[in-house]
Parts: sequence; C-alpha cells; structure tokens
Amino acid sequence: MRWGILPYQTIFRLALQADWQAWEVKPKILPCDEEPSFVTMRGMSLMPPTEIPPITSLSTEPYPDSVYLRALLEVDGLGNLSILKLLRAFESPEALWHATEAQLALHLGASKLAAFLNRRAKGLPLTACQQEQLKGIQAVAITDSAYPALLKEIYNPPVLLYVQGALDALSGRTLAFVGTRKSSEYGRNVTEKLIQELKLADVVVVSGLAAGIDTCAHWEAIRGGLPTVAVFGCGLDILYPASNRTLAQEILSAGGAWVSEYPAGTQPTRYTFPQRNRIVAGLCQGIVVVEGDIKSGALITARLAVEEGRSVYAVPGNIFSSGSQGPHELLKTGATLVSQGSELLSDLGWGVAQSSAMTDPSPPKMTSLPDLSEEEGRLLQAIVFDPMAIDDLPRATGYASAKINELLTLLELEGLIVLLPGAKVCRK
Repeated sequence: MRWGILPYQTIFRLALQADWQAWEVKPKILPCDEEPSFVTMRGMSLMPPTEIPPITSLSTEPYPDSVYLRALLEVDGLGNLSILKLLRAFESPEALWHATEAQLALHLGASKLAAFLNRRAKGLPLTACQQEQLKGIQAVAITDSAYPALLKEIYNPPVLLYVQGALDALSGRTLAFVGTRKSSEYGRNVTEKLIQELKLADVVVVSGLAAGIDTCAHWEAIRGGLPTVAVFGCGLDILYPASNRTLAQEILSAGGAWVSEYPAGTQPTRYTFPQRNRIVAGLCQGIVVVEGDIKSGALITARLAVEEGRSVYAVPGNIFSSGSQGPHELLKTGATLVSQGSELLSDLGWGVAQSSAMTDPSPPKMTSLPDLSEEEGRLLQAIVFDPMAIDDLPRATGYASAKINELLTLLELEGLIVLLPGAKVCRK
C-alpha cells in the first residue's frame, strides 16, 4: 500500500523514506494539574491502515469518506447529529460536501448554510488527515465497513471515529467496566476477579483509561491476555491522565486499541468526557458498574447503555460507602446484580466451558487464609474491604491501641490487609 504525499512538504517525503520502526511519535501528555508537555514513546505501530480506505492521492478526488466528514465536523454550528441527518438526505459524505447551495438550503438555516459555504471555500483538510495517518491514527467513517456495528446502532453515533491499534478489537464480545476514579480496595478486587473469570471467553474489555476502576480493568485484561479498548475524551495524541501513559502503550502492545471521536490536538474538557461515555456504552453489549456515587460518570454511562438497550450490571457493596451508592441505585432500577464472571457470560449468552476460576466466589488471590491466632482472626473480621479508620478498631474488638498496632503488622505481613495513608486500613 502506497501513501500519497504533498509534493511541497518535504517532511512527508522524508517520513516515507525513513525506517517506520525507528520513527518517533511524540504524543502529548496532559497531567491533571500541569500544562501539556511532550514525551517520546518508541515502538508504536506506524503502519498505514489496512481495513479502511487510505488516502492514496492528494491530487484527485474522490477521497475516503473520512476526509469529507472531518471537514463537515469543522463547520461552525454543524454538530454530529446534524451531519447524521444530512447524510440521510444525501448519497454520501462526498455528495454532501459538493451539494449545491440550493440543495443545502433545503436542510440548513441561513446561519449554518453560510458557515458551511465558508468552510467549504477553505478546502478539504488533506494535510491534517495525512499527518494523522503518519502517526498511526486511522480515521474510520460511519460509512466504512470497518466501523463498529454496535456503535452504529446508537442514537448519536460519531460520524467519524479515530482509532489507533487493532480495529478488530472493536468487535466481538465487548464488555465495559466502569467506576469511580477514587476506587476502593474492594472495588479493585472485584474488578480483577470478574475479569479473571472472563479470560476463557475471549471478551474484549472496554473502559475509559481514567484512574481507579478504569485503570484496574485495563491492566487486568492485559494480565489475562484479553484485548482491551481505551476510549479517550480527547485526541489520541494526548494521553490523559499522564499517569497512564505506560498503560496506554501496553494496551496497544497487547493487541488492543485507543478510540476517540476527537481529532488529534483536541484537549480534554468537562464536556468531552460525558460525550465519550456514550461511545463506551455504544461499543459494548453490556456494561459492569463496579463503584461510583450517584453523580458519577459511571452512572451516566450506565443510563446511556439502558437507553440503547444494552445489558447493565452492578456490583453490590458496602451500604456505608459512597462508592456503592451508584451501583445500589442501578440495582433498584433494574440492573442485574453480578458477583461472578460466569453470571455475566450466562446472561449475555457467551457460553464457555466453566473452570474453577470462573466459579470460585472468593476474592482474587485469596485461596485460603493462613493459620491465624484468635486475636488476629478477631481483628481481621472487624476490618472491611473499604478504607476504615484504625482508631475505630479498639471499639470493634476490645483490644488496646498498642495491641491493635501489633496485630495489624502481623496481618499486613500475611498479605491480608493494606495499611493506607491517613491512619486507615482495609482488607486486601
């Protein structure tokens, strides 16, 4: 497959002559509390797309639909839904782009028509499209056969999807895991347990690359040999949060993918993440809400999934934990309670031969408790999976603080508890 180049742009010519594997891609890293910066990440695949039409020539039309859709998305006031409606009236994105003013006036008001004509006069964004291809970013139009079928079914599917990594990871048995950024030890244990029990069923784990439950889900999928898809709330050249840049690279190395509806250079904002959530829900046949308070983004994703007719599952938790309020609210309104991976597989109709790993209801990595003294056992029973104050343990056990500290040290050495900052502790 040959790549088209702009004759006057020397950098593209040099790029084509370079060794692909040695080429450096420098995605922007946007920390939560800092200005954007740059880091070099080697080893990313820079092979051109193989499943969508490439931009083989920049001198003659027709171009791939993705080029026209990118230009249409740059029209002021013309959002994704408006473009979807226009595509129903015109034969193709190319036909829409080249429509006469009279044809457009039948579907657009005066201000949007003026904005359309103004943007069209500037020409197609050929340079931007080629730059993204050089970065290994594939632009998948809603009219392409490679576009995820499930996502196309939702009310407002992105007309243009940017993908880096394996396109085939967006299809098959897709299941989303979502939850709070401030996850508890209990929430992480449950996430790990459920995903461990799915690894024999070739499930694709989808999440949003956020801190907390999202991060746990992605890592556990990688450890279990499952492909995982990260849906960005920004351009694919911006890794957010910066703390997950290593995880992001591992997702690609493990046969997964990054997905976004935003072009390269788009910064994350408070508005882009709720929009991102509909893609998480739309890509999947089901969604598991592990933890989250009533106003969390996880519940937004769950409600979007319900609206699109997708299966929604919720993990029960501690009634005193704010992170359990969201899943409990979903359970009250019809979500399916889930505590084992086999329950997910059965409900979704993904039959697979059961193993002991799929039916064991115990928390992950806890096959049996070591021999504990009576005092150690009593203290362990008083410690819950959510963080709790160590100062509460003397009242719960009747032991003096000095004795509590001694027993906590023993339990930590046994790997049964985690001592947390702020004089807190939780079960492991």
